[in-house]
Amino acid sequence: MKFVLDTTTRLTPGRILGGSPPSILRISRRGDETVTQIIGGTDIEITPLVRRMLNLNQIHPAFGQHYSRPEAHVTVVTPALGARAHRHPEGDGIKIIVVDDGSLPPLDDAAIRIEINGGPSSARNAALHLVDTEFVAFVDGDVDVGSDTTWLRSLLHHFDDPEVAAVAPRVRSIARDGFIARHELRHGALDLGPLAASVRPGTRVSYVPSAALLCRTSDITAIDGFDPELRTGEDVDLIWRLAAAGKTIRYDPSVIVHHEPRTSFASWWKQRVGYGRSSAALARRHGNDHISPLVTSPWSVVAVLAPMLIRRPITSVAATLTIICAASQRLRKRIPDLTNRESFDIVSTGTLHTVNAGGRAIRRVWWPILLVLAPILRPARRLLVFSLLAARSPMTVLDDAAHGVGIWSGVISTATFGPVLPRIRSGRPQQPGRSS
Repeated sequence: MKFVLDTTTRLTPGRILGGSPPSILRISRRGDETVTQIIGGTDIEITPLVRRMLNLNQIHPAFGQHYSRPEAHVTVVTPALGARAHRHPEGDGIKIIVVDDGSLPPLDDAAIRIEINGGPSSARNAALHLVDTEFVAFVDGDVDVGSDTTWLRSLLHHFDDPEVAAVAPRVRSIARDGFIARHELRHGALDLGPLAASVRPGTRVSYVPSAALLCRTSDITAIDGFDPELRTGEDVDLIWRLAAAGKTIRYDPSVIVHHEPRTSFASWWKQRVGYGRSSAALARRHGNDHISPLVTSPWSVVAVLAPMLIRRPITSVAATLTIICAASQRLRKRIPDLTNRESFDIVSTGTLHTVNAGGRAIRRVWWPILLVLAPILRPARRLLVFSLLAARSPMTVLDDAAHGVGIWSGVISTATFGPVLPRIRSGRPQQPGRSS
């Protein structure tokens, strides 16, 4: 296989820095030779060093146009409640199973009919019993994969790695008229961005949606498929269970499919509330660490709060820079492999992440608390204003508010508070490891 470096990866003799989360690998001379081969585009085997770099998001697979597996090894499963906006292309030996999940009137082309709607998890699981191919692709009825099966052929490359259990394309919104469609085009809930990733909790891509997801059938059946108790968040749960089982999940944004945006504000709001409500159920299944609205370091928290607590702008900026510099030096002492510039960049990036994630957390779950404190505390008022300005558009505020309604609904009904509590952890990057 061939590989490419992640955009964050930095190389020096005997050392690799970068990935998500940021990590350092010390490597031997033979490891340096492996890295040289990766940079040169040489086909290499997946050695322990290559595997570790893949898992740390320091490198990613790179494929050409040669397709190594026929599409006849794939069954496409589509759960449907009512008419489908798009149909998966037929031909090329692909098997297609449409599951009618309680539609009225019933669908004419469904292979399976469920009389009472049970949700997408139950529908997909019902189809899994009929899948006899090596791979299964879950594709929602509002997803347009294109006029042929190129998306499948492109993703099948990833399964040349026997540890890969699932791979997802980038899911972008279709350009339609209306303010909701324009918001979805820029900030689609299913669009995870342009950077490839090894998917697992605690990294820049912590899950992938099941709107379009290609899986190794044996790995999905080994964990009993989707959780039928979850009507939303079932895809997040599936991915996290695969990761917990030691499987590899990949996100490949070079392959793009498109989904239909919601056509009304009411349906769009209901969808976002549902996404938020799943947070409590996910926290109960997987623990609070995976679902916290803000994961950051103590230094980043202090650096972000300084301007809110200090009235004079110049003094507050100076205080923030001083805190970042002090945190950088502390990190440099803990990990001597880092240069001053590298440690400063890591702390600065972490602080910027805290700014963005903190603003989103305020808009989603913390604003009721700050609203109560605002009349008596100036910092509370500043944090509220900061979070609104950081949103940059009213639709982003509404998007986060809808998520927040769902989150608090789940938290109150289940008494599970992980989705509204921040998690303060020690600084990054991960400590140096030795690989050959």
